[in-house]
Amino acid sequence: MTNPFREKIWYVKGFVKKYLPQIGLSLTLTVTVAILGNIVLAKIPRPKTIYRIGIVGQFGTGQLPPYIINYLNAGLITLDGKHEPQPGLAEKWEIGDDGKTYTFYLRAGLKWNGGEEVKASDIKISIPNISIETVDPNIIRFHIPTKFSPFLSLLNIPLLNSSGKIIGDYDIRLKQKTSGVISQITVNTKDKILNFNVYQTPKQAITAYKLGQIDLALNLPSEYEEDVKGYGKIKKQIDLNRVAMIVFNQQDPNLKDKNVRQGIAYALKDKTLNHTEAITTISPASWAFNPLVKTYPYNPQRTNELIKASVNLELATTPDLLSVAESIRSQLISDKISINTKVVSSTPDQFQLFLTAYNIPSDPDQYRDWHSTQATNLGHGSDEKIDKLLEDGRITLDQKERKRIYFDFQKTFSEELPALVLYHPSLFDLARKDALFNIINTAN
Repeated sequence: MTNPFREKIWYVKGFVKKYLPQIGLSLTLTVTVAILGNIVLAKIPRPKTIYRIGIVGQFGTGQLPPYIINYLNAGLITLDGKHEPQPGLAEKWEIGDDGKTYTFYLRAGLKWNGGEEVKASDIKISIPNISIETVDPNIIRFHIPTKFSPFLSLLNIPLLNSSGKIIGDYDIRLKQKTSGVISQITVNTKDKILNFNVYQTPKQAITAYKLGQIDLALNLPSEYEEDVKGYGKIKKQIDLNRVAMIVFNQQDPNLKDKNVRQGIAYALKDKTLNHTEAITTISPASWAFNPLVKTYPYNPQRTNELIKASVNLELATTPDLLSVAESIRSQLISDKISINTKVVSSTPDQFQLFLTAYNIPSDPDQYRDWHSTQATNLGHGSDEKIDKLLEDGRITLDQKERKRIYFDFQKTFSEELPALVLYHPSLFDLARKDALFNIINTAN
């Protein structure tokens, strides 16, 4: 009797022998079609993933949030974690003419978005009172009228040509209102499109998220966290580049005496209000930060010693900081201090105390904010030592000497107290899924 298994093998052998040419042809065609299909499919453009992102703020022409600037990485220089300038699209630079000339050498092989080779003459930069010349196709030189050590930090901006293209793999488009305020920033990459929708307030961004208009909201204040629980994933962070602070109007008769300003500082029992303590107007991440400055721990006895006569004060603030202002008011009220709060839409021309969020510059130069000659001087103060340190800091090129100057500035600032620094704000990002947090890094 024939073995059934062996019988099946004979049948298969016979079939293969009879149809071998046809089988070979079929296999060849199948493999060829598969290879050609993969090649064709690879060349067919795949639809890009579109990410809808909400950001809060007000940005005009030429202004972009720092995290978008860092993402584009299209400036002559970039700033590292200590806010120090490092080579970006320029591989190196030279400073000459006693700090009045900056020469940048572009990296080799740079291309505009679209593939055209970059020439220094194609770069369009406009900075008031500064002349720019092209030395050769890879060298660009800036002539500034006077020595200005923060100049390098100004060049951490995307380079554009006359067509509005930037260097690198990204294409960026801005949508603006008739007022010039940016309403949307679109960054187009090889595989995705990032649509940054700009909202004036955190509430507007949160509403847009709840309505499904955006999938990721960045840098929302921590006080809104309860409003969005259950709506998505939350990633917390601390904004080391901003501080909440109380600015003292030193032209006000009640606040001219620094003893009164210090007495108010000692009267606050809780300056941080569940945020991260801040002690100076320079970021703790900065190379110029001085951690050894005078602080004002709660001491009602010192308040009574420093404030000789009772003062009646008004604390102005914007709507987003009103709850903080009310907490401060409740802490300050005493026999020596009478205080009420007032809501304003922006920095008031006339005030006694002003609670505000201060955006820390990337360079430690704060001349325009605290020098007595400046109309933008926040506290309208006039202190000779602060003025001299701010003047020296912006004309000194040696980094070690600049650091010493700004260490002294912070010590003097904390003693003279044109403003009382309170805390670094706590923030959070809100996303529909964890993977969205990796799209762009907003950490300091």
